[in-house]
Amino acid sequence: MITRKPLLAVAAMAVGAALAGCGGSSERSIPPASKLVAVPGNPAAKIVLTAQAAEDIGVQTATVRRVAAPAAPKAGATAGTRAPAPRAPRPPAATAIIPFASVVYAPSGKTYAFTSPAPLTFTEVPITIDHISGNSVYLLKGPRAGAKVVSVGAEELFGVQTGVLAQT
Repeated sequence: MITRKPLLAVAAMAVGAALAGCGGSSERSIPPASKLVAVPGNPAAKIVLTAQAAEDIGVQTATVRRVAAPAAPKAGATAGTRAPAPRAPRPPAATAIIPFASVVYAPSGKTYAFTSPAPLTFTEVPITIDHISGNSVYLLKGPRAGAKVVSVGAEELFGVQTGVLAQT
């Protein structure tokens, strides 16, 4: 004769195991690693990272350098010589230098760099490039000399800003 006690014991264990999985979830939510903060008068929001996110990305900054002013041209002709021919106006000269790694090219073709006005805070700044020499980019427009510009992690910040890397 088959006893039902072993079958009842197995059934009770199966029901107990199933009910144990039905309890409330104890998962804690993970805070975002970054947030975008609107800046009045600027279409690009500033990015604020957590310290862990900045470390994960490996963000580093460099100081924007000033371009040395070119030597002033000599004043007019000396006595007994002909006056020099008038020159065409010079194009604007570069005013600042940033590392090549700081340049971000948007799909639209526009160029940007990210400055760091405060710790863990980054702001997109449109730039106009005069020329590139080695790892140095000479700017006609962009962040002022002395500003901190992101030199490592700029692409990742662009991804955070555009939503590609919303969770770093």
